[in-house]
Amino acid sequence: MGNVRKGREIDLALRKKGFRREVSGNHICYFLTDEDGGDTDIKTKVIHGAMGDTLGVNLISLMARQLRLTKMQFLELIDCTLDEDRYREIIDIERTTEPQS
Repeated sequence: MGNVRKGREIDLALRKKGFRREVSGNHICYFLTDEDGGDTDIKTKVIHGAMGDTLGVNLISLMARQLRLTKMQFLELIDCTLDEDRYREIIDIERTTEPQS
């Protein structure tokens, strides 16, 4: 499938992986929820008109960074070879290794 994905594929995959979807103006925002259903600080967004389009490498890379993943991990998340539990493990590991301010 290469390094691009359809907007609808990304939308469906993120919602299956614990993200809450919110339409805000021209954008669709995705917020990762915690175990209580509240929003975490992990979020990404895509322009509303992109839902039917193929999202290119630059946008895929940006969304991956926003979700604290490599581009390859993000594609695995969308393709469902990276499940929600493993994703949460990855971001927990990254949170503990980030420098404290």
